[in-house]
Amino acid sequence: MKRESQQATILALLRTVDPSVTDGLVEELLAEVASAPSSRSQLTKHLSADPGVLTAGGSRMRKVVGEFLYAAITAGVTGLVSPSCALCSRPRTLFHSHGDGERICTSCYSRLRVATCSECGREGQRINVTIGHSPVCECCHQRHRPQEVCAGCGRMRVLTRSRDDGLGYCRGCRAERGRCEVCSGCGKTRRVNARTEAGDALCGTCYTRTRTAEDACDECRAIGPLAARAGGRRDGSQNLCARCYRHPKRPCGLCGRLKRVALRATDTTPDVCPTCYQAPVIDCSICGQQALGRRATNHGSPRCFACQAAGLIDTALTGPDGSIRPELIPVRDALTELERPRSLLNNWHSLASMRLLTDIAQGRIELRHEALDAQPQVFSVNYLRAMLVAAGALPPRDENAARLYRYAATAADEVTDPELRSVLTRYARWHVCGRVKTDRHQRIAPNVAARCRADIDTAHAFVDHLTASGHDLDDCPQACLDAWITTDRSRRLGFIRWLKRGGYLALTRLPEPVPRKDPDHEVDPDDQIALARRLLHEPDSGSIEDRAAACLILLYAQPAAKLATLTINDIEIRGGDTYLALGPEPLLLIPPLDALVTALPVAKPFGPASTLASPRWLFTGKIAGSHLHPASLMRRMHRLGITTRASRNTAMLYLASTTPPAVFASLIGVSIGAATRWATLAGASWNTYAAARR
Repeated sequence: MKRESQQATILALLRTVDPSVTDGLVEELLAEVASAPSSRSQLTKHLSADPGVLTAGGSRMRKVVGEFLYAAITAGVTGLVSPSCALCSRPRTLFHSHGDGERICTSCYSRLRVATCSECGREGQRINVTIGHSPVCECCHQRHRPQEVCAGCGRMRVLTRSRDDGLGYCRGCRAERGRCEVCSGCGKTRRVNARTEAGDALCGTCYTRTRTAEDACDECRAIGPLAARAGGRRDGSQNLCARCYRHPKRPCGLCGRLKRVALRATDTTPDVCPTCYQAPVIDCSICGQQALGRRATNHGSPRCFACQAAGLIDTALTGPDGSIRPELIPVRDALTELERPRSLLNNWHSLASMRLLTDIAQGRIELRHEALDAQPQVFSVNYLRAMLVAAGALPPRDENAARLYRYAATAADEVTDPELRSVLTRYARWHVCGRVKTDRHQRIAPNVAARCRADIDTAHAFVDHLTASGHDLDDCPQACLDAWITTDRSRRLGFIRWLKRGGYLALTRLPEPVPRKDPDHEVDPDDQIALARRLLHEPDSGSIEDRAAACLILLYAQPAAKLATLTINDIEIRGGDTYLALGPEPLLLIPPLDALVTALPVAKPFGPASTLASPRWLFTGKIAGSHLHPASLMRRMHRLGITTRASRNTAMLYLASTTPPAVFASLIGVSIGAATRWATLAGASWNTYAAARR
């Protein structure tokens, strides 16, 4: 029989090398690598014609011969020499022919398939496909393939349909799904970290929870899993748990700093720290500067992070006509001038403001305030709007006023009764918004806008209370009004008074006004002066902004809303003295408070806001062209141990007891009536002040 004859021939050849080879082993090898008759014939003919291939190695053999030799060596046959690639000399499967009868592995074959791409024109590209008999590189091939929304990550990618659910997934999501199974511990579909003795999957959380160990840490003597073992690669001296283990630090061979090692030293390379490993200092092939970047991102040439970010920004801001809109060029310049372009590269895909800016540049969203108003009013939208306004792409407007008017316009949308909806609309539009006061910059302050929205919410709550009680504005009884007022004593009665003036609520009367209690001033004056002295003279007590704002609150009773709107024009220097305009008369600042105030504003490197920030605000905010929000300033004061209202009242009592009302009223910017009431509360009498001065 031909099959038995071929098997006997191969057995005889193998026994010349290893006499222990059995007939059953040869049968198993042939069934594994040469089950087809044609493959078995090729193997027998080649070994019969060149028996030296068993011990010569090399690459001059058929593919089936190489696979047979690999299988025989794995099965334990001794005396055989493993075939190797003709180019890299590695013992690998020789799939491809090369040169004069030699064979090479797939990796070397892929490196040899290089040509000039017919699409992008780049030379030396690996060619994996041909389109119309023309070589096309992998990047251009992927660009031609249609892109869809990935069911896993939601991004536009080239997809492959899953056999499980029929949905399309990108390459990254396919790899992640392939590593995920149902955890036998928690029952969730998560990435497999380990398996039980029965072969069931365990996620990382369940593995950590169920993992047991009998090893003791050499430092804390705790029994549990070890992070490093004695004699191991990570630490060669002790068994250490995760709490006691400290990553070794060695001098970096590139920057010289003593840091953690990200790339261990070899015979030819030194230790490299994480910073130099992830972002080495290179000579950029585009701008020519020596900066942090990548070694091979510009078609194999080095490119710095700034040039990478500039290319990404230009691609995002280029419109359908292939150019950047003229009004977006200042925005492009601000983005490309960032001090930390690497941060923009790392967070590009997670920045909602950049995605919205791309939609505007591509024409999918109009470059108007109304188009941005239609978006969810989150920080990213407000940040982008401020950046566009600061760059001149959008006209400036009062954002607090716009939000307030937009809020008032929709305040009564959920009210079903036509009369109540009309009354609530008129109150919100004409009484609240129509009578709102602006600050000295002719803008609505954030705290004023918040108070107006609170008044509208209170009115809406009373309307809902009437509807739930089954009454309207004409038949509302006193009991219904009293029940609403007593529910929350902090409610303002402005809407009730407005209704009474309009002829509504005829069956009710307003409660007696509650006597005004004295302002809260529980802060000890001596403690407040000591805190102010520490902030004035100790640089480590806080930032320049916090120290200056805190001293103006503790010494001159300034509200946070007013401090946030101070500008550089409010500072005046006369003959070496520094004055700050807090009221009609400029206030002479004491040293060293004058040095703190004149050091403002402090630049904030927060993205493009650092480039587009308005230089006129003493307390600049994160959003381009805006000042610091009063609520943010109050939170910073609380971290310094300052309760804003109580500290202001304490400072006001001190000023009222030591200075005539007419004097400190004009200096710190309060009305003469308020100054007089504070003087009365402090028990100071200034009736003889004018005569004493004369």
